[in-house]
Amino acid sequence: MSSPKQSLIADLGLAIMRWQDQTQKFDELVGRIYALSASERLCLSFLMNGPQTASAIAREIQLTPAAVTTLLDRLERRSFVRRQADPADRRKVMVVADAAALALARDVYAPMAEAGAAMLDQFTLDELKVMQRVVAAAMAVQEKAAAELEARGTARA
Repeated sequence: MSSPKQSLIADLGLAIMRWQDQTQKFDELVGRIYALSASERLCLSFLMNGPQTASAIAREIQLTPAAVTTLLDRLERRSFVRRQADPADRRKVMVVADAAALALARDVYAPMAEAGAAMLDQFTLDELKVMQRVVAAAMAVQEKAAAELEARGTARA
């Protein structure tokens, strides 16, 4: 017989799994509507943090440098990204989000961010601090599980 705490942990686990599924469905719908692959969406998401080098993008989305070059060429042709010289080191090329990426963020993701902020506003500061700890801990668990799965998959290849 499970305790109320064990039951709630199981319920939360299922809710988190459904949340991940809904997030994936939303992102896949964005991909279908805007004709963006998963790697392209990950690249654009990463660029929302600011300009990045192609090598940083390759590491983040786990593609080879050659594959990232091809991906950036496709995105650049569609005005999702542009390459520009790094003002601090003119030899270095930075990739920045361009007009189409900024429009996508504004039209699709900003309304969801606003709705999410409104939803979170109903919670107290202490509740939000707990949620922040939970999300950070859950991300750490998922990153560790992904690294272990990748290592196991690599060993089998």
